[in-house]
Amino acid sequence: MYEADIAKRYAEAVYGVAKEKDKVKEIYDMLNSLMELYINDSEFRNFMLHPLIENSEKKDFLGKIFTDADDITMNIIDYLVDKDRIEIIRYIVSEYLKLYYLENNEVEVTGIFSKELSEEQFDLLKSKLEKKVGKKIILKIEVNKDIIGGGIVKMGDQIIDGSIKRQIENIKNTF
Repeated sequence: MYEADIAKRYAEAVYGVAKEKDKVKEIYDMLNSLMELYINDSEFRNFMLHPLIENSEKKDFLGKIFTDADDITMNIIDYLVDKDRIEIIRYIVSEYLKLYYLENNEVEVTGIFSKELSEEQFDLLKSKLEKKVGKKIILKIEVNKDIIGGGIVKMGDQIIDGSIKRQIENIKNTF
């Protein structure tokens, strides 16, 4: 995937600057806000992608949105606009987060269950996963009624499917 490769290089450069300036969290927050705006607001996205709107106008507009951003953060935004890389912001944020997790010995895990977990179940799952992988777990829970029971755990490229739905499918395939 070409966009992912480009995003990885940008994320590495941005993360390097953020780390050097001790602004890893602030720059992540800004990139994430920009990504959310880009994904959720079609008018904003159309404005940013319009070929007849000058980059200077786009940067001025972004400066009005991110009024709390410091010079370093705005320079990063301006650079992304100048290089026409706003359209891959979601990939850049994803790669940036991977670098952060790698450096801080953390891993993001998504648990998909038929209903919300209790606090006790959440804590138990998180502690078992942390023991298994030897890293701090950032656990996100999603609810999917189609699962019936059990659950699915996604960690990076690994998927552990312990759902009843999967077990029923396996039984059907056996016969």
